[in-house]
Amino acid sequence: MRCLYETWRAERDGAFGGASALVVGTGANKEDDLRYLKAVALEVWLFSYELPDTLLMFTERGMHVVAGGKKAALMENAREVLKEECGLDLAVHVKPKGEDGAAQAAAVVEAIKSENLVVGMVMKEKNEGAMMQYVTKALGEAGMEIKDVTSGVSLAMAAKDEKELGFVNKAVTLTSKALGFAVKEMEATIEDEKKLTHAKLSEMTEDAIIDPSRLGLKFPPEDVDICYPPIFQSGGEYDLKYSAESANTKLHYASPPAVVHMSVGARYTQYCANVGRTYMVDPTPAQEATYAAILAAQEAGIAALVDDATCASVYEAVKSSLTSAEGVDGATLASKLNKNVGTAMGLEFRDMTFVLNGKCETKIKAGMLFNLAVGVQGLKEPSAKEGSKNETYAVMIADSVLVGAAGETPSVLTTNPKGVKEISYIMNDDDDDDDDEEAEVQIKQGGVIMDAKTRAEQSGPSSAEDRERRQRALADKKNAETYKRLTQAGEEEIQNATMGSSAEFVAYKSMREVPTPKNKELVLAVDQERETVLVPIYGQLVPFHVMSVKSASVSQDAGAAFIRINFQHPTGSGAVAVQKYAAAARFPNSIFLKEVSFRSTDARHANHVVQEIQALRRNIVQRETERAQRADLVRQERLVLSSGRVHRLTGLWMLPTFGGRGGRKAGTLEAHTNGMRYLGAKMDEQVDIMYDNIRFAFFQPAKQEIKTLIHFHLKNPIMIGKKKTQDVQFYQEVMEAVQNLDGGRRNMYDPDEIEDEQRERERQKKIQKEFSHFAKRVQEIWEKDFPQLNLEFDSPYHELAFQGVAYKSTVRILPTTSCLVELTEFPPLVLASSDIEVVNLERVGFHLKNFDMAIIFRDFNREVHRIDQIPSQYLENIKQWLTTLDIKYYEGKANLNWKPLLRQIKEDPDGWLEAGGWEFLNNEASDGEDEEDEEMSEFEPSEDEDEDESEEESESESVYDSEEDDEEEELDEDDEEGLSWDELEEKAAKEDADASDSDERPRKKKR
Repeated sequence: MRCLYETWRAERDGAFGGASALVVGTGANKEDDLRYLKAVALEVWLFSYELPDTLLMFTERGMHVVAGGKKAALMENAREVLKEECGLDLAVHVKPKGEDGAAQAAAVVEAIKSENLVVGMVMKEKNEGAMMQYVTKALGEAGMEIKDVTSGVSLAMAAKDEKELGFVNKAVTLTSKALGFAVKEMEATIEDEKKLTHAKLSEMTEDAIIDPSRLGLKFPPEDVDICYPPIFQSGGEYDLKYSAESANTKLHYASPPAVVHMSVGARYTQYCANVGRTYMVDPTPAQEATYAAILAAQEAGIAALVDDATCASVYEAVKSSLTSAEGVDGATLASKLNKNVGTAMGLEFRDMTFVLNGKCETKIKAGMLFNLAVGVQGLKEPSAKEGSKNETYAVMIADSVLVGAAGETPSVLTTNPKGVKEISYIMNDDDDDDDDEEAEVQIKQGGVIMDAKTRAEQSGPSSAEDRERRQRALADKKNAETYKRLTQAGEEEIQNATMGSSAEFVAYKSMREVPTPKNKELVLAVDQERETVLVPIYGQLVPFHVMSVKSASVSQDAGAAFIRINFQHPTGSGAVAVQKYAAAARFPNSIFLKEVSFRSTDARHANHVVQEIQALRRNIVQRETERAQRADLVRQERLVLSSGRVHRLTGLWMLPTFGGRGGRKAGTLEAHTNGMRYLGAKMDEQVDIMYDNIRFAFFQPAKQEIKTLIHFHLKNPIMIGKKKTQDVQFYQEVMEAVQNLDGGRRNMYDPDEIEDEQRERERQKKIQKEFSHFAKRVQEIWEKDFPQLNLEFDSPYHELAFQGVAYKSTVRILPTTSCLVELTEFPPLVLASSDIEVVNLERVGFHLKNFDMAIIFRDFNREVHRIDQIPSQYLENIKQWLTTLDIKYYEGKANLNWKPLLRQIKEDPDGWLEAGGWEFLNNEASDGEDEEDEEMSEFEPSEDEDEDESEEESESESVYDSEEDDEEEELDEDDEEGLSWDELEEKAAKEDADASDSDERPRKKKR
């Protein structure tokens, strides 16, 4: 308030036009209105609050306020402060609720007339609200002149104090983060070749600004807002005004050179900040030179933005820099320069009192904030085709700049990269020009290269030659990628042991809590409440939490019972022990008990204690397993139910199941606004799948399978019942999975037989049609409302299918455009090509009927996945598919132990690269020399290492793994006992065939 009056007195006859009274006011609040009013800015600047439907009049000796309700009470609280700090008398005219305030405004008009005051108003806002309209009309009828004080009010609020700069800096942070968010979305769109509209990108960026937590900022959402809807433009249509709207057209980048313009503005507690950038995809040298000239012009404008300079001088500095730019037509650029290069900012986004154009002679003051935006539009690219989207482009570079004190350089607050190299994206590499590809013998079908079929095509270069050429090109690239990823990761911290470590559990906090034995003779006991085993040692009951127990057993000999308890304990030494047992890290100087044995004459008590220990341990293991599964779950957004028509697919079964007892019944899958919901037959059977959490979606019609299915592979696991899963499948069986074994044959012309077959075909067609229709409708929702997710239903290629053992049984594995899947049996197999580092084809030889495939993932902490017993007839198709997806593969004659291999590579990436990288897997590198058979590669583990590794695996096995293995073994035994004679004969015949097969290899160790 003091600053306002000081500026008013200094500029009374200048910017304030000789006014002796200032009248400003606002109408009713409009939340959706993004208009910037000088009166609102003045209210926030003076009182830190917006005062809608309020009239303010400032005079030399006091202040009049017309307001109602809480606003009037708020102003009453400022009465004493105004008197003590500024010497002003405050008169508050309370406007009754429901009235327009005309009577109270009339009192203000009477005060103006009685004191014969010269009234000043913000002329563009003189009719803003009912009270301002009344005062303006009354003064006009009285013949009193109204002065324009817009420049004076702007001058008073121009310089920012320390508190205001704090708000400005937060607005700048929000703005810069929002632009960074938009750039990442654009980069992902270009890299993955997605389809994203300008309007959708604008909406996503606006949502990120309004919810700062998405940008990693802990700003209160109620304090933030947009300055204007974010602007994104490309494809030859550019409008560099801030009133422009983002078109509902696709982001243009596919046919370079492409230019994308972005402008983002955000507010924090009403204070504005702005940033603008232009990004280029495969720019031509002429475009780079043009951009460099415009960037230099902006730098010249920033340098001219100093204390006591005029706004016109900044514009002239920008224009002069463009005119004298080297390597471009400077005069043409200067002629296409926007009419202004920015304005002052603050509580208003554009303060037109300080507009940076060639006519404004207003002086710039230290502490002012400017949006310096140099824009040149209507530029032509000579190399582009006439009428194409690349022919016309525009460049704008905008930053929020703070004017420094006298003699100081301005500060650029927005630090988003803007150098020529930093805004350029190279998609087409000129160095990769290949020879004429017309002689290639392959055709593409759905993104997968298929073999040539005709003899005329086969007469040209073979597919094997082309494949080898592409594989050689991938070798160095893959080595460099792996090495870069390993070195960037750095040294990994030693991870805590798996769940179940006794370091996480406490039996008793002090010895006082340990129960006192009732008898003098100490006995082994279990405290169920504290989950503890009380072990008598040297006359004391020593408590051990049940999770520190690895196993407990009882045996009988010579009329006595012997109880043996094995405890969890560190194995190995040093860091290895710490990694295997977290308690060793927490208590490094402690001695750990490995096992204890007790002899008891009471066999019944011994059996009872062991059973108690085992039951308690099993319950705690189950509890902690569920807790650990839920611990790393990512919180999903809430499902928004569709208000209109809902697309449904009925009669579906789901995998995994909900569990529990009782008969299973089919359910319904519904597609809603932001996700899908499966409703089972029971009330508690409900699963929500968010579109944002779907990584891959598959639609597999039944061809050689008994069911048609829709399968979703998720980004983050969800809980279904008590199970955590990353794959959810919905299916219907198209035929019965049973066969008539009564031995009776029916005539092929039997009418009943023909009718059954016809009915079965019709049922299959109907189910596939329903599934296809549902998938098409969901696909439309994804393309319309979620284009940034780039989701689409992928269907497997049955032509490239092959047999193999993915888990425990032989299954039919199907490649897709981006994955390798097996969806018929559960658990399913979904391997994304983007997750695969290299593939090693093992046991490949002319005399072998089968080979194995080891898939090594980019994440070396992920276990190598093996697909075994693949018939050799599928080898060429698999090589072809891998090459199509640019996956490097190697061939070998032996199976490798991958766990120690990957550990060696992670520990010594430099040595691995010097040894040739992944080329140690290349079976053809030696050209048949025998030296490689004699000398072992540094990255091929010896037999001793294999034995050590197997020992470590068995010793470091967690309590949960051992528990699950026991259960699996019991289930296997039960299954074997339940086989019929026919099944046993079939199994024996199969084992005889395997034993006689020349394709023998070491038996896989049971996992």
